[in-house]
Amino acid sequence: MLCGFEKRFLTCLVVLYNYIVYSEHHIYTTLLYYYSVVLELSTWGWISRSMERRALELYIEHISKIVIVVEYALHAVEAFRERNWEKFNEDWKRVFDAEREADDLKRKILVELAESTFHPIDREEVVRLVITSDDIASYAKAWCRRLSLLQDGEIPEGVIDKLIEMASHVLEATKLIQKATRELLAGNKKRVLEIADKIETIEEKVDELHIEVLEATLEYCDKSKPSRCIVLREIVSMVENAADKCEDAADVLRSIALLR
Repeated sequence: MLCGFEKRFLTCLVVLYNYIVYSEHHIYTTLLYYYSVVLELSTWGWISRSMERRALELYIEHISKIVIVVEYALHAVEAFRERNWEKFNEDWKRVFDAEREADDLKRKILVELAESTFHPIDREEVVRLVITSDDIASYAKAWCRRLSLLQDGEIPEGVIDKLIEMASHVLEATKLIQKATRELLAGNKKRVLEIADKIETIEEKVDELHIEVLEATLEYCDKSKPSRCIVLREIVSMVENAADKCEDAADVLRSIALLR
């Protein structure tokens, strides 16, 4: 089945060819030419779709690992609130290890994309999906790393509670990305669009929480050392950035679903 780009490209070829060579003497030749173009594009599309499916199957492994990263990153914030440093350090190590495994999967997928027969547009979409999703894990790792710098001091409960709520939304959105990808592989395009809308709604909730936690952070900054204020501000931004990347990944899935 031809994708939207291939149909438009084929239409342009047809119009141009008609304009140049159409006449009674060329009808048979023209029909044969049209058939060869359609056959070539259909074969290209079939190969590209097959390779895309293989890449998305690998991507499900990748996003599943990212779910684990975000899950442990959330647990780390919860352990920080309880001041359970042993648990926090365990969760931080798990985040670090799982994020490295996600990186390995990302590289594996990109190598496979580079070596496979892919329509350029299809390849670009899958690459965007993989790299954008990997950023979610990177931000989760980053907020844990910076939290580890603040173990020797207090963070207001209001701030840490909001961070936990934001991180919980990031985990929910990441799981929905995983679910949407499975629906895409099953051919359920409508479900992919519905899930993408849910992810967008979650990101909007995180934006609202971001403003609220910033207000509490500014109050904290008035009373704390500038260095601690800077680190806390970065942590808040990284949780919010992770949510933004979830929405970006949902947009890519929406685009793939609409073009197939």
